[in-house]
Amino acid sequence: MGLNPMLDTVLCGCGSGLRRIRCCNLDNAALPQPESLELLNAMVAEATKLFNAKKLREAEVLVLKLLDLAPNHRLATRILFELRKAENRDPASEILARRLAALPASDPAQASAANLLLAQWLIGRGRHAEAEPAARAALKNSPRDSAAHHVMGIILSEIGQWRQGELHYRKALALQAREDPLVLGNLAWNLKLQGRLAEAASCYDRVMETRPVNRRAVGGYAQVEAARGNLAHAAELLDTALAEPEADRSLRLLRALLELAMDRPRAALARLDEAAGPLLPPELIARGQAYLKLGQTGDAIALFADAKRTQRARGRRYDAEACSRKAGQYQAFFTAARLAALPRPAALTSPQPVFLLGFPGSGTSLLEQLLAKIPGFAAADHGYPIANLLSLPELLNYPDCLEEYLIGDGEARLARLRAEVLDDMIASRIVTSEQQFFTLRAAGDAWHLGLIKMLFPEAPIIHLLRHPLDIAVTNFARDKTLEADCAVDLAALARHYALTMSLIQHYRGQLTLRYLPVRYEALVEDPAGTLRGVLAFIGTKAAIPGDAELRANRPAAADRMPGHAVARKPIDADGVNRFQKFEAIAPDLFAEIRPILAPWIDALGYTS
Repeated sequence: MGLNPMLDTVLCGCGSGLRRIRCCNLDNAALPQPESLELLNAMVAEATKLFNAKKLREAEVLVLKLLDLAPNHRLATRILFELRKAENRDPASEILARRLAALPASDPAQASAANLLLAQWLIGRGRHAEAEPAARAALKNSPRDSAAHHVMGIILSEIGQWRQGELHYRKALALQAREDPLVLGNLAWNLKLQGRLAEAASCYDRVMETRPVNRRAVGGYAQVEAARGNLAHAAELLDTALAEPEADRSLRLLRALLELAMDRPRAALARLDEAAGPLLPPELIARGQAYLKLGQTGDAIALFADAKRTQRARGRRYDAEACSRKAGQYQAFFTAARLAALPRPAALTSPQPVFLLGFPGSGTSLLEQLLAKIPGFAAADHGYPIANLLSLPELLNYPDCLEEYLIGDGEARLARLRAEVLDDMIASRIVTSEQQFFTLRAAGDAWHLGLIKMLFPEAPIIHLLRHPLDIAVTNFARDKTLEADCAVDLAALARHYALTMSLIQHYRGQLTLRYLPVRYEALVEDPAGTLRGVLAFIGTKAAIPGDAELRANRPAAADRMPGHAVARKPIDADGVNRFQKFEAIAPDLFAEIRPILAPWIDALGYTS
C-alpha cells in the first residue's frame, strides 16, 4: 500500500519551497481539473495583491498553500516563479518557468506569454540555444506579437544566425505603433555583428535621438565606433554615460575592455575596481586579461577559472552525450558509398566560397583578415553557417532527408539550396560584383562537410591547425559562448575539440575534399609565404601586400568589416606554445585535458 501523498512532507530539492510530491515528483494524473481551479481564484487574487504590494513573504506563504492544493494553477505558478527569480534561485526558477510553459493554455496568447517568459529567462542566463524552442512556440501562437519577434531576433542573433535575427527585429519594428528604442538598438547590434558598421551607427543615432540617456545603446554604439577605429569617440560615449549618477556596470566593463584594446591594462583594472559587489564572469575574464598583459599569469588563471565556475553554477553546461550522439549519426550517414550516389549541382563560376575550417582559437580570424587584404576577396566571417540551411523545411530530417535528392531533379533542388547561401551573401552586401571569392568560417561547418561537398563540390577548404593545448588556453581566457557551451569547462572544451577533429577525420576519409591544412604557427612566422601557398591552392594569382604590411595587420577604413576586426593586432608569435606558461603555473588544470588531447597532439606532429 503506497504512502498517502498528504503525509509526504519532504520539500523538493529544486528549491521551489513546495513539497516534492507537489513539485518535481508530481503525479500529473492527480491534478485538479480546470473547473476546480476556479474555486481558488479569490486566494490567487489575494496572493497577487500581496505580491504587487511588495509583501513578498506573505505572498509566498499564500502561494505555496495554493500550489500545494493545485500545482497546475497558472497564476499561482507565475507568482512563485517571480519570487524565486527575485531570489536568484535559478534551479527552482527554471523548473517553474518550464512547468508554466507546459500547462494547458486557455488561448494562444496565454501559451505564447508562458513560452516567452521561459525564453526570456533562459536568455538572461546566456542559454540562447535552449531558449529557441520556447521562442518558436511563442511565435507560432502569436505570429503578430512584436515581443515574440523581438525575442526570436535576440536568440537568432546570439547563436550566429544574424540575417534571420535581423528579419525578426525588422518584423518587430514593423508591428509597433511607435519605434521601440530597445528593438532598434538590438537591430543595430545585429548589424554590427554582420559587420555593417555604418548602418549600425545610423541605427544607434536614431536610438540616441529617442532616448539620449540609453545606457544599453551607448554600449553598443561605443563598440561599433571601436570596430570602426574611432576609439576616441567610443571613449567619449562611454565616459559621458559613466558620469551619470547611477552608471551601468556593463559600461564600466566596456570602458575597461577599451583600455585593454589600447594596451593600458592598469587603467583597465582601475575601471574594474569601480564595480560594486562580486565580479561577474565577463568582468573576471577582463581582469584576467589585464593581468596577463602585466605578466601576472597566476592571478589571471585564477580569475579565468573563477569565471568558468560561476558560469557553470548559473546552469551553463556541455552535453557531451548529445554531441557524441549527433556525431555518430552524421558519421553513420556520410559514407563514401552514399555520397557517391547523391547528385551534385553544376559547378559555380563566381563568386565562390572559401571555407576556413578550424576550432575557435585556431587562427581562422587572422587568416580571414589577411585574405580580406587581397583584391577579389570578401570576408563573410560567421555570416552564413551552413547549419542555417537545416532550418529549411526540406532539411528538417537532416541528414536522412538528403537521400530524397536521389529522386527526381535532385541537382536542381541542391542548386536552389546553394542559392540560399549565395543570395544571403549578396543581400547582406558581403559579396558584390567586385569579389570573386568570399570566406566562410563558422566553427559549426566542421559538422557539415558532407553537405558542403554536395553543395560546393569544388570549394577550397583551408583547415587552420594549432597546438591543441594552445587552443584550450586561448578559449579558457576568453568570454565567448562556443558551440554546445563547451567553453564553460576546460575538460569539456578538450572533449569537444577531440570530437570535432574526429568528425573532420571521418569526412576526409569518406569524401574527396579540396583540403589544405595550414599551421597557425607557420602563419605567424611567415605570413607572406603562407598566404602565397593558400592563394595558389585556391587557384588565384592575386598580388599580396608586403610582409611588413601583413604583419601590421591594420584594418582598412570600411563601412563593413568582420566582427573580429576590432580585436585585430599586429602579427606576433606570442600565441605559439602559450600553454607552457599556463601549465608551469597551474599543472592541475592540464591533468585532465592532456589525456584527452594527447592523441591529437601526436597525430598533428606537435611536441608535448
